[in-house]
Formats: sequence, C-alpha cells, structure tokens
Amino acid sequence: MKIIRSESLGRAILLLYLFSFGTNCLVANLESQALRNVPINDFILPVFNGEGQKIWETRGHSATMIEDNLLCVKNMKLHCFTEEENPQEAFFAISDTAFVVPQTNSISGNFEIKIFGQNFYASAHTWEFSGNGKKIIAKDHVKVFLDCNLEECSP
Repeated sequence: MKIIRSESLGRAILLLYLFSFGTNCLVANLESQALRNVPINDFILPVFNGEGQKIWETRGHSATMIEDNLLCVKNMKLHCFTEEENPQEAFFAISDTAFVVPQTNSISGNFEIKIFGQNFYASAHTWEFSGNGKKIIAKDHVKVFLDCNLEECSP
C-alpha cells in the first residue's frame, strides 16, 4: 500500500479541479459556438397566428446560423397562406439564398427571388419579406407578369 502525503494529494485535487474547470469553460464556449456555421439540413420554420393557424413558413435545403439571430438559408421556399377558416396558399416564392431573422419575422436577399401567385409571377434581385404583413418588397430588377386581362385585374 502506498501512502500519499497530504501535500501531493492537495496538488492532485487542485489539478483535477483546474482541469475540470478549464474543460467546463471550453465546453460552454463550444456549446455557444456549436450552432454557428453548422448547416441544418431540411430546414423548416413555420409561423403561426394567435389562433394556432399556420400563416407562413420558410423551408430550405439547409440553413446555417451566421450570427445569433441570422440564418442563411440555401434553396429557400417561402409559402404564405390566407387566414381563413380553410386556408389557401396566397403565394409562394423561391430563392437560391435568403437571410432569415426569426426574431423579427423577416427574410431578405440580394439573390433573385421568384414569386408565384394565382394570377401573377414576379421576380426581383434585392428584396425583403415582412412576415408580420405577409408581403414582399421588391427593390431591384423587378419584373411582374400578370395572367389576366385589364378588366379582371382592375379593382
């Protein structure tokens, strides 16, 4: 049987404590960074109204957190729905890359977006989607194609 002097035991305990403290700090730092720059495959973000009805959702082939409240979504598909008893799709949009800010219910991009509605098709290169108003603001290289005659489209 080997006798450990208290001085050696104290050093061993101190080293174990410091090692575990350093490891815990490293793990906490890694956990806070773990979500960044790691793609989430088959990304889906549904948004619901107060009654629990889905009002819009965005999907993507992958999403990567690039900042605390900013996701970069690849192959984004956005679906907006009417808020009726039997919801219908109001429009959908696609873009190769989009930036989603979940906290503000907004999506934006500097890449082409294609927007498909019941009687129209539109595209733009710089755009923003406001989830609260369920509208897309097209800012640059905007093209709109209406699939109706003037009598059908007039208010």
